[in-house]
Amino acid sequence: MTSTDGRVEVALADTANLRVWDLPVRMLHWSLVIAIAICWWTGLHNKLEYHVYSGYAVLWIVLMRVYWGVVGSSTSRFANFVRGPKAILDYASTLHRRNTSHTHGHNALGAVIIILMMGLVLAVGILGLFAVDVDGLHSGPLSGYVSFRQGRQLAHLHYYWFTNLLWVIALHLAAVIFYFIYKRQNLIGPMISGKRRGHAREADIKNAPLWRFAIGGVGAAALIWAISTGFYF
Repeated sequence: MTSTDGRVEVALADTANLRVWDLPVRMLHWSLVIAIAICWWTGLHNKLEYHVYSGYAVLWIVLMRVYWGVVGSSTSRFANFVRGPKAILDYASTLHRRNTSHTHGHNALGAVIIILMMGLVLAVGILGLFAVDVDGLHSGPLSGYVSFRQGRQLAHLHYYWFTNLLWVIALHLAAVIFYFIYKRQNLIGPMISGKRRGHAREADIKNAPLWRFAIGGVGAAALIWAISTGFYF
């Protein structure tokens, strides 16, 4: 066996399937993709009754993602991937390199897009709760707390910021394609399987118990239900 073959065998032996994303993160990610798509389609085709329900689903998902970002598994926690300006700029300066190492979880620059998307989703959802439909049939559940004029203004803001959200989503998709084609890093596969190939000595994910997710899910559902009644109960 040549020395080259030996180095290849050692390199292969040093790699393993590393767990990156837990089940709750993956479930929330793809559920949000579907729910936002339904919100877009129902809003575009004036199916406002279903638009409201899909909006509730989006709010539940993003609230759960915020909650899981505080108490969830290691790679899902904001404390483990949200970085300061210097770290973001340092990472951005390496984007032109094709051989950069694969970040275990969100990288510093990707975290900015994630936080921006979550903030926009939450803002759009909250605006929708107060929005007033032009015929008054499918207004938001909290529209009774604002005047008709204010509700219509909030409805326009709801649409405006949703359009901005679509642009940020497009930027996110462009980044995924860029990493796949240029940097040869598949970001979609791990979000489906939860695993990626990497050095065996890299830190593995530290899972949070699923009962913690279940408790948060019940709490978020209770809050969404209370909102749907306009807090009249």
